[in-house]
Amino acid sequence: MPALQRRIQDEVHHLLAPVYGTERGRLTWDETDGTWVAMKQVPVPSRMTNDGRGIIDVLILVPVAYPQVPPDGFYCDLPLRITNYFHAGWRDQHYPLLQQKLLDEGWQWFCAHAHQGSGGSMWRASANVKQGDNLLTYFRLCLAILGTQAKSI
Repeated sequence: MPALQRRIQDEVHHLLAPVYGTERGRLTWDETDGTWVAMKQVPVPSRMTNDGRGIIDVLILVPVAYPQVPPDGFYCDLPLRITNYFHAGWRDQHYPLLQQKLLDEGWQWFCAHAHQGSGGSMWRASANVKQGDNLLTYFRLCLAILGTQAKSI
């Protein structure tokens, strides 16, 4: 099993599933290469979604150099009423061609950098999935952005 695939599988089983649920289909990931992880049925305020359901799917593309390099943005399966993090012309720096395919399929990309800060990179990865920054850290960042934006709508 390739190292990235093993890492993603370990993080899904040991970090994400205990926090976000183990219901069948709740968390899905690329079991072949480990290049993406998706969380299904994420509740957001209904006013954030154009259809009023308040339920979205969130997809994160995992860089090949992960965990040393954090993901760069996240995708939602529905257009959301968010302005500060949606930039139509910006591109996922790790997978620009896959991003275009996802956009063509109706996914919306939101800019979310885990390395914000004036002192350089704030992302601190570890070889141990339970230490340092990981996909749980990044999903929490994404959900915090969604929650913060919900308050401003």
